[in-house]
Amino acid sequence: MIRWVTGLGISVAAVLCWAAVPVASQQDTVILRSGNLVIGDVERLSRGSLEFDTDEMDLVKIDWEDIAVVRSAGFFEVTLRSGEQYYGSLAGVDPGVLVVGGLGFTDTLDFRDVVLIQAFERGFFARTNGYVDVGTNLTRANRLASLLAKGRFSYKGPNWGLEVTAESYWQTQQFVSESGDTTTQSTKRNGSSASVKRFLSGRWLVSATAQADQNQELDLDRRLLGQIGGGFQIVRTHGLEWAVGLGGTVNDELFVGEDRATTGEFVFGTVFDAFDIGDVDWYTAVTTYATPAGDGRFRVELDARIAWEIISDFTIGLNVTELYDSAPPSATAAKRDYQYALSIGWSWD
Repeated sequence: MIRWVTGLGISVAAVLCWAAVPVASQQDTVILRSGNLVIGDVERLSRGSLEFDTDEMDLVKIDWEDIAVVRSAGFFEVTLRSGEQYYGSLAGVDPGVLVVGGLGFTDTLDFRDVVLIQAFERGFFARTNGYVDVGTNLTRANRLASLLAKGRFSYKGPNWGLEVTAESYWQTQQFVSESGDTTTQSTKRNGSSASVKRFLSGRWLVSATAQADQNQELDLDRRLLGQIGGGFQIVRTHGLEWAVGLGGTVNDELFVGEDRATTGEFVFGTVFDAFDIGDVDWYTAVTTYATPAGDGRFRVELDARIAWEIISDFTIGLNVTELYDSAPPSATAAKRDYQYALSIGWSWD
């Protein structure tokens, strides 16, 4: 009964607010669940927040769960958690109900099912998100210095997506012998990947990925991967995305002191992205490569990032990388390499 009365109150407030807005202004309107009215321009809904451009406060982000009604005469692409897409203007009076329509048609959607609203005329970079992190470590006791640079860039359009990642880690350490001689040992690790995705009906997709790696700690001079596969988005909500994928990879690698080798691998991966835990984002990707022939070699790569927003879009965080190879071709290579680093960064969406 209380919920019904509250909903009725918001509906009445919405009608009264819109009656008070001059029609000629053509500005977009948002009614909050508190009953407050905000006038401006709808930019987009992404990762649980509606970007809204106002004259008084410039661009603000409003939690989607705090909004009762949104209305705009612009043309938008609206995506549901099921993967279904709708196109048209935004309307509605009842709280928690979004009406998407055009000439001669309307679709009534539940707010809880809407995960993305994108103004159709916005350009390429308006559909992107990503981050850049930098971390360093200096310790006098063991004369060690390290530097980490890491980033991810992601684009998602109506039918196609693109993701690019890059990471570079460098470490140097000085050793002093009993005679006073100083030697310096340095290691570095570099990795990058680019993936093109084609979104299918519902939450299915196919992808093609190219990847390049180099790791002195594992005696890996270079590794080039070409991968084709498919995936399915198990969960997509305002604060969480979880997807799995399966495919095949051609692995061309060269270890120090070994001959170049090219093998085929099965690949299975999962990506977990939680971005609405207060001011904390949590991203984890785990990829397993298995060689069907030979000695049953398999490799596991874990990439994790926990970032806390301290000032608008600027973060501090923890970056974790774990690499495991059950049977590296080089007899002197380690099976495991890992890196944990505190970092500062900048993210956007």
